[in-house]
Amino acid sequence: MPIYWDRLNWQEYRELVPKKIDTVILPVGTIEAHGATNLATDVVIPLKIAEEIADAVQAMIAPPVYYGVTRTLYPYPGSLTVKPETFEAYLTELLHSMAEQGMKKIVVLNGHGGNNDELKNAAFSTGRKFKTKVAVIHWWMMDPDLVKQIYKTEGGHAAVDETAMVLAADETLVKKELYDEKMSYRYQDGIYVYPIPGTIIINKDGTGGPDFDPEKAKIYLDKVCEKIRDFLLDVFDMWEKGGKG
Repeated sequence: MPIYWDRLNWQEYRELVPKKIDTVILPVGTIEAHGATNLATDVVIPLKIAEEIADAVQAMIAPPVYYGVTRTLYPYPGSLTVKPETFEAYLTELLHSMAEQGMKKIVVLNGHGGNNDELKNAAFSTGRKFKTKVAVIHWWMMDPDLVKQIYKTEGGHAAVDETAMVLAADETLVKKELYDEKMSYRYQDGIYVYPIPGTIIINKDGTGGPDFDPEKAKIYLDKVCEKIRDFLLDVFDMWEKGGKG
């Protein structure tokens, strides 16, 4: 059973950290439009991954950070954002606080591409100041070939991969009846449009359309979690054996 930071009493925390647990997983995302899935898709996914792998990597799960840097999808109803410098400062202070509270290893599970640079900077600051080891994982970038293996197509924003992960986490958050092929916009290098004229963003024409099969979604979730779990265990082992960090 995963251990959730916010559900512990302060005395329980004192008994656990760092004597029994010195690793925490922090899910991070944003609130923005996502095709046929919920506005908090970028939080639902890393939180689900955290719940699936926490026991295997002997980590506690911290309360998610729901608000991030939303850019080109910000004009869509319900989307929220914070300034990049605000986000970076907040995450930096949060990671510093986790280190001060005894966490020796911090895993940031990120669900939103708009957060990438700021999270890297926050991780570097924390590692340098406290000698805490930090891994920032952008889950959808871990193995792009996984989605091709299972769905025979490429992923994208609110496309087949994200839809599958939400479907596996909580099928009530996927609104198949609201899906429309016209939601898809093909991203092209060298072109910037604001706002993006579609809440599903694909990389090639004819790819990435959502698949609403719950069984395939579970297979995909399991594969993603296995990949991230194994990566973290390898990194932890290397850290333990004296790798620089």
